[in-house]
Amino acid sequence: MAIDRPTFAQECVRQGVFFRIEPHYLLGVAQLRSGIADDNNSDGAQIGPYRLTQAEWDANCHNDEFDVHFTSAEITSWRRQCVVVGLMAHKAFDAFVSASNRNPSALELYLRQWPAAAGATLAADFQAALNTTAALVDPAADVVLDDPQTIAAISDPAAPATGPLKKLSPDPVPQTPPVPGQPGALTLQMLQQHWTHAAPALIQGVAATSGVLGQLGINSPLRLAHFMAQISEECGNGTEMIEKLNYSAGRMMQVFPRRFPDMASTVGFANNERAFGNKVYNGRMGNRVGTDDGFNFRGRGCLQITGRDNYTAIGKSCGIALIDNPDLAVDPQNVLLIAGTEFVKLGCLVECDRDDVVQVAARVNLGHRTSNPSAIVGLAARQALLTVWKHEFGI
Repeated sequence: MAIDRPTFAQECVRQGVFFRIEPHYLLGVAQLRSGIADDNNSDGAQIGPYRLTQAEWDANCHNDEFDVHFTSAEITSWRRQCVVVGLMAHKAFDAFVSASNRNPSALELYLRQWPAAAGATLAADFQAALNTTAALVDPAADVVLDDPQTIAAISDPAAPATGPLKKLSPDPVPQTPPVPGQPGALTLQMLQQHWTHAAPALIQGVAATSGVLGQLGINSPLRLAHFMAQISEECGNGTEMIEKLNYSAGRMMQVFPRRFPDMASTVGFANNERAFGNKVYNGRMGNRVGTDDGFNFRGRGCLQITGRDNYTAIGKSCGIALIDNPDLAVDPQNVLLIAGTEFVKLGCLVECDRDDVVQVAARVNLGHRTSNPSAIVGLAARQALLTVWKHEFGI
């Protein structure tokens, strides 16, 4: 029996966002395997829209990390299949990156999940499935998401795919020995020229601690230029070190229309940073529901570190008690160590060395590489700032 395709697409968006897998991939896989039909194959061994076997289902229908717990019989629920396949794709993506040190393409991700599907026509069949379902992506995102522009159709299954948000580890970044004669140090004069409206104490603290960047491996003119371009955009050239959450009612309805669909829904949240922060951030990024975590762990610092999970990991990595005192993230003596540590942990250095500003920006802003540059907030500004900082470091 056919499934209502717009409804199915909406569920793919929900699960794609939750598991950080491109929703169009989940949609295209169902089209490829079943034509998005809620039935079984001819011998009944492969079930539902994703044609899962009972063994595949039973191996993936329980997961404590994502609180996925289904019974064996629930394999017949197409909605639950979307959840389980999203989880399977998440695990397959991580396994591919660990083995290959790069993102898989959509086709490679599919083969990681179902290696027996390899064949002479697979690439063409997969492309056809993506083409058939492409028109469903934008309307589904419009219904499900506050920001549908973060979702885009996959135009080429051979292009790198977006995958799970990288969880930052609490391990320290290995110290990098200084490079003799290496030019390109960040100076007080540079900061005074380009961070013209930042607090003097911040500029002085950043300049005084700039040596930490070399210790973290941000130790070449090109790496420094990319790093400074990204942090300059993220913190407004040193003027926006703490995320502002004092939204007006109208702005809340405009930016978060699903959470605040009408004026009545904004009561108690407009111009109330604590209540608003808890509303929009709790229940994700490690922030606990029913607490002030959303507000307490809002964006801070040069890279706007956000969420209890990241405060915990970066705090441990840097040896700073950020969980106990989140405002230490904006102490001028700490901001470069914290931002540099996060920059390295996000995998930005390899993109710096390729001089790939899009993927550096993607790792900083989205947490991963992307095939959809339009999803990156402030990309044009980051590109312009890179030109400025390349000039400063003699590139």
